[in-house]
Amino acid sequence: MNSGKNFIGSTLGKKIMVAISGLLFCFFLLFHFANNLIIFTGADNFNFLVSSLEKIKPLVRLLEVLLVIILITHIINTVLLTLKSKRSGSAPKNTAGSKHSTFSSRTMFFSGSILFIFIVTHLSTFWYNFQITENHSSYYKIVTDSQLGFGNIFITLLYLMAMIFLGFHIKHGFSSALITLGLSSTILGRLINKIAFLFWLVIPSGFFMIAFWFGILKGGL
Repeated sequence: MNSGKNFIGSTLGKKIMVAISGLLFCFFLLFHFANNLIIFTGADNFNFLVSSLEKIKPLVRLLEVLLVIILITHIINTVLLTLKSKRSGSAPKNTAGSKHSTFSSRTMFFSGSILFIFIVTHLSTFWYNFQITENHSSYYKIVTDSQLGFGNIFITLLYLMAMIFLGFHIKHGFSSALITLGLSSTILGRLINKIAFLFWLVIPSGFFMIAFWFGILKGGL
C-alpha cells in the first residue's frame, strides 16, 4: 500500500499518470469527434443524435464522471511536475529547458492552459445548455447559430485557437508518453507514433473545420 502511494507520488509515477490520462482522453476525443461529424449532415440528424443520448443518460453521466477524473488526474500531475521542475531549476530532455526542444514541447503548459479555458467555456455553453433545454430540436441551433455557440465570433475564435494548440499538445504528449512508458524504441511504440497523427492532426483539424465552417463561412462574422 505504502509502496503504491510512494510510486504515485514519485516523479516517474506522476509522469505515468499524465501519460495514461492523456491517452485515455485522446480516445474520448476520437469518439466525440466521430459523433460531432454528423453536424455536417444537417439539423435533423444532429438533433436526433443528441436527443438519443437522453435514453442512456445514466451511462452518459457515469462516463462524464470518469472523464472528469481523467482530466483532474492529468491537470494535477502536470502542474505538480511543472512546479517541481521549476523549483529544481532543471528540465527534462525535449522539454522547455532544452535548446533542442520543439515548439510543441516548449508550449505544453501554455497550450494546456488555453485548453483548460476552452473546456470551461465548452461546458458552460454547449454542454450546460444541452442539459437544460427541453426543446430537442434546438441543439443544432445552439451550436451553429446562437450567441452561446458559433454565432458568437469570440467563442468561434477561442475554438479555432484551442484546436491549434490541441494539435501541438497532443503531438508532444504522444512523444512524451511513449518515452515515459518505455515504448519509444519498440516496434509497438513506432507503430503508435505513426498512427498518432490521427489524434494530433486529423481530430483537431476536424474540430477546427466545424468551428470554421459554422462560425466563419456560414455567417458567424
